[in-house]
Amino acid sequence: SLVGSGDVYKRQDGMSTENTETVISINHVSKVYKLFEKPMDRLKESLSLTHKNYHTDHFALEDISLEVHKGECVGIIGTNGSGKSTFMNIITGRLQPDEGKVEWSKNVRAGYQDQHTALEKGMTIRQVLTSAFDFLLDMEQELNGIYEKMGEADEDTMQQLMEDAGTLQELLTAHDFYMIDSKVEEVGRALGLSEIGLDKDVSELSGGQRTKVLLGKLLLEKPDILLLDEPTNYLDVSHIEWLKRYLNDYENAFILISHDIPFLNSVVNLIYHMDNQQLTRYVGDYDKFQEVYAMKKAQLEAAYNKQQKEIADLKDFVARNKARVSTRNMAMSRQKKLDKMDVIELAAEKPKPEFKFRYGRTPGKMLFETHDLVIGYDEPLSKPLNFTMERGQKIALVGTNGIGKTTLLRSLLGLIKPLSGSVEQGENLE
Repeated sequence: SLVGSGDVYKRQDGMSTENTETVISINHVSKVYKLFEKPMDRLKESLSLTHKNYHTDHFALEDISLEVHKGECVGIIGTNGSGKSTFMNIITGRLQPDEGKVEWSKNVRAGYQDQHTALEKGMTIRQVLTSAFDFLLDMEQELNGIYEKMGEADEDTMQQLMEDAGTLQELLTAHDFYMIDSKVEEVGRALGLSEIGLDKDVSELSGGQRTKVLLGKLLLEKPDILLLDEPTNYLDVSHIEWLKRYLNDYENAFILISHDIPFLNSVVNLIYHMDNQQLTRYVGDYDKFQEVYAMKKAQLEAAYNKQQKEIADLKDFVARNKARVSTRNMAMSRQKKLDKMDVIELAAEKPKPEFKFRYGRTPGKMLFETHDLVIGYDEPLSKPLNFTMERGQKIALVGTNGIGKTTLLRSLLGLIKPLSGSVEQGENLE
């Protein structure tokens, strides 16, 4: 079984010394949740207005199977609520399946991007990143112990000790043990952590910065398989480009959940589509998946329409001929064909959300105007700003994390006071 340690799940029996073809096998996994049948039933239950049982079984996952092999780059896609996070939680052992099992190959190290991992107050960003190599420090101690034993070993024992030392030495080299400081600096720069300061206490970080630190630590650990859930959240464009290059060069396997289509297209070579509690495998990137999925859907709809016409014709023949003695046998033959037919079913189309935003009151032509506005808290985050927004305009505010985008919005809304200058709000601004 796997045990959790920060972001890394490590098998009890240690670390891999061999390249294992199959990294993980998931066999006939199902997960059932109890859900309320109707929203009103949920409200009644929460208000304790009724003791009636409104629950029904609902499959989040049904008979899911897959294998991931060394070097495979897997993307898991599907609509929100389709079961992707449930699937990832089952892989990491946070949820137990109701049926089926998850089997890890021997000695596999799996790294999971766990955004709920506690960061200890008093630790710096550098210390957290460096802790990714703790298991290598333990390995170095083991190697030093072997060297000490060599001084008193006989010829047979020496041969075994040399083999063990060689294996550990190869693992230390493969996991960049002798380049720890430079690797920490490289990842810190790539994810924008160096701009924050690697010696900054992690307790002072924002949620987005904290996520970057955990992602950086995970990548430095170089596990046999990476489990990534929306890794591009909180990353700027330059950081995403670096992560693309990193994953393209990553020699081990990874499973990725992402709604970022360009990112998926650039890093995966297999797509698993989660839909109607089922997981379907497609070879290629997301664009290839869309092409094949559309073709399969069109073929299924054509087969469905053809079968529905055949069913209607058979039913019509049976209805017209079952009462006549001369045609009763033919009608019974058609009915048997109907009874034995494998009926094609089309999945129900999921409703698409529609939004309508209405003005409470029509605002004036000018929404707001700034006059030499300087935003910030203790230190200014901008030069004096002078700009206007009018009704109907749509503005995109872009910039790196921490540059002051949210502070500007809060200043425009009057939620925080500017360091200097002013904001003039228009009439009926809500």
